[in-house]
Amino acid sequence: MTIIQLHILDWYDDMITSWISLENDSYIFTCIQKDFTNGEKIYYGVKTDEKSCEKIRDIIGKKIFTKRDWSTINRIFEENNKSDNVFLLRTVSLYVGSDITFSKVKNSDIRTIKLPVDISTLYT
Repeated sequence: MTIIQLHILDWYDDMITSWISLENDSYIFTCIQKDFTNGEKIYYGVKTDEKSCEKIRDIIGKKIFTKRDWSTINRIFEENNKSDNVFLLRTVSLYVGSDITFSKVKNSDIRTIKLPVDISTLYT
C-alpha cells in the first residue's frame, strides 16, 4: 500500500506517532521499538473508522494539541484497538509515497498505549 497522507502527531527522540492515510484506509501508527544498529523501527498501527478519521483531521488542522485533543486521540485509538484493526509495520522511515507492507497482530499481541507515548518505556 502507498502512503497518501502522513501527519506527525508526536515526535520525540526519533520515536514518532503519526496519522497515515493509505489508498482507502487511515491509521494511527506509533513507534514501539527501534533497532539502533540499523535504524529499523516497529510501528503499532490501529486502523481508524471514517468518523474517527474526520475527528483526527480536525485536530491536525489545529497544529497545537491540547490535553482534550490528546484525550480524543486516545479514545479513538482505544475504540479501534481491536484484533481486526491492529497491525505491525517494520520500516526505517515513513514518508508520503512510500509503499508499506504490514502484518496482522494476534489478539495476544494487542497493546494498551497512551498517547503521546512516554518514550522512556521504550528504552527499558
